[in-house]
Amino acid sequence: MEKLEYGIRAKWDGGVGAFIKVRHFSLRTDSNTDGGDEGPLPAEMLLSALSGCLMINWGRLIRKMHLQVKDLEIEVSGWRNREEPQLQEINYVVHIKTSEPKEKIKKVKALAEKYGTVFNTIGGEKIRGRVEITPLR
Repeated sequence: MEKLEYGIRAKWDGGVGAFIKVRHFSLRTDSNTDGGDEGPLPAEMLLSALSGCLMINWGRLIRKMHLQVKDLEIEVSGWRNREEPQLQEINYVVHIKTSEPKEKIKKVKALAEKYGTVFNTIGGEKIRGRVEITPLR
């Protein structure tokens, strides 16, 4: 079985944040409460990773299934209690403009979740997703 490996390197910024290198990309993380608000919070980066994971899978499936889609956006949100250091629930909404049948779009949603690396790492039991379809005219 082929093994896919991922790696990053984070360097402390001297405060509460970090400069992150991912391959040839640079990212910044920080805190908006006791840092300089110089980058997204790690929890926001996790939600960003989930949105990227879903978007890549939606894009691949749309292409593979030859679906007619004019626009696609994914919104992701999550919440936690101040006392408990973990996201309790994550919600996402896919906004899609298409003339494709609802059944095909439901299939894309199911497959995007089934094959999502970040989605499955977080765990589907914490994630609630829905799709809002805007018909093309």
